[in-house]
Amino acid sequence: MTALDWGIKASLLGYVRRMADGSVEAGGGAARTGTGFRFESADGLAFRGAVTLTGHGGMLRVTIADPAIVQVGGGWALEITDPDDPSSRFPFATIAAFDGRRASGTALTQDGADLFFGPYERGTAIDDPVVVD
Repeated sequence: MTALDWGIKASLLGYVRRMADGSVEAGGGAARTGTGFRFESADGLAFRGAVTLTGHGGMLRVTIADPAIVQVGGGWALEITDPDDPSSRFPFATIAAFDGRRASGTALTQDGADLFFGPYERGTAIDDPVVVD
């Protein structure tokens, strides 16, 4: 059985954890690891679990759920469940290269950047996901 190890964005998680009321919670098939999170296998390159970031007196609440590595055109993308519509998904990040195990050059799409309401732009580098056994 495979899983997905992914740190999301280390600097973002550090920022949230440093807030007086900041919280980073994993559940639903995601668990903390030493460097990020491990998402359980769902099917192929689709994984289950959620990481929820909260803080700023409730003004920050972002859930990153059920990541999947998908082929898009001639490249790869990292999709997540749309936090506003759990019945749909959107491309959270582009992946410059993927060898079936390791992704590299992972960067936010416009939709991914919009999820954070301003501090990030499309093309902002995030942690590369890794498929593990």
